Amino acid sequence: MSEIKVAKPPRPSIWKNGNYTWWLAGDTTGAIGRSFSMFIVSFVAYDLSGSEAISGSITTIMTVVMLVFAVPGGVITDRTDRRRLIYLYSTFAAIICLTLSGLIVAGQLSIGVFIGFMCLLGMVAGFFGEATNASLRSIVQGSDYVHAQAANQGRDAAVQLAARPLAGLFYGIAAWLPYLLSGIMYAVQGLVFTRVKTSLEPRPTKEPEADPQTELATLQGEQMDMAGASIAPVRQSMRKDFLEGFNYLMQRPTTRSLSIIVMIINLGTAGIGSAMTLSLIGRGYAAVEVGYVGVAVGAAVIVSSLVAGKLSAKSHTGLITVLGLGWVVLVNIPLLFTDAYWVMIVCSFALGLCLPIINAALIGFIFGQAPEELQGRVGTVVNLAASGLAALASITAGFVLEWTEFEVACAVFLAICTAAFILALLSKRVRNIPVPEEWGQYE
Repeated sequence: MSEIKVAKPPRPSIWKNGNYTWWLAGDTTGAIGRSFSMFIVSFVAYDLSGSEAISGSITTIMTVVMLVFAVPGGVITDRTDRRRLIYLYSTFAAIICLTLSGLIVAGQLSIGVFIGFMCLLGMVAGFFGEATNASLRSIVQGSDYVHAQAANQGRDAAVQLAARPLAGLFYGIAAWLPYLLSGIMYAVQGLVFTRVKTSLEPRPTKEPEADPQTELATLQGEQMDMAGASIAPVRQSMRKDFLEGFNYLMQRPTTRSLSIIVMIINLGTAGIGSAMTLSLIGRGYAAVEVGYVGVAVGAAVIVSSLVAGKLSAKSHTGLITVLGLGWVVLVNIPLLFTDAYWVMIVCSFALGLCLPIINAALIGFIFGQAPEELQGRVGTVVNLAASGLAALASITAGFVLEWTEFEVACAVFLAICTAAFILALLSKRVRNIPVPEEWGQYE
């Protein structure tokens, strides 16, 4: 007799998950706030200093501060109710942005004060910013996580599509207006997250196996109060907590290789983006015109994100990685020969076409395998890898543009992108990353 195969019932759409839709709404308002506050940093700095190098330096300083505070922030994210951290993040970020808006209205903002506030905003983003992303694993799991990441890429693109030119437009109307709107958006983020009903507290993916030494240590670590009730043992140090997340990634050869590649490609693409932005600002382009470069990326990402989830879920992640990195190199070659505005627009659009597909695959691979209780620390380590070298992109682009031409700056950063592509192409382990259904058996 032939076997009768029972068809699996179709998975319910993630859009029917009310907690996810509220999470996405809250994260979107926060993304709008970040876009408004971050996009105009270079414009405010240039208006206050008149220097491309100083404008680029402020972005680098803010990124470094954010990365420094992201280390303890990732540990705190895995120790604390993430809902509470999101509330703190939205509150502090709103206060900082609204205060900046008031200082601009009063005419009391100097370059030194502005740098100080950007450091405060970077500190808040680093310490609390990972809580939103980490909480997603409490809401969606498995292959739904890949689809959620693809949807998030489309969301990010839509925000970029609208927020950048709007921030430039608002800055042209009144310099204080983008920070006022940013503060409002941050505040709304906290309010929206009150609608997420599921628990956002970190919880172990599975109970650890019993071990005699572990049990003995636990018994020795417990203390008894006056009534005889057991008090939980003291938690390990923050340093050990962070190293646990770091070791989780580094002990897996594939994620270790991907971390290096991500670190290099982010430096290259961030450098090209910074070179375009600072070049246009230095040549006197209006903020809204500079924003259209981001619109080009966002429009392409929205188009690509329509198929990113399905394509990333059914294709070999290694193949997507290699082809995507090659595409990044190819589409930026025209910038070696011209600094024309419309060439920047076209290259940015072409770059955006591959971003959601690569990100859905790679982010899904790294975070989809990580246990839920390690999401904050894994996110911190990945962000350090992705943003560590990239923090130097803006300051490097600023100084190179002051010393030489736009095309030279692009040549430097395109060479870095090419190095990432070659590493992925030569790495058998990266090339052979399977489809998402087989990730569990691949390290």
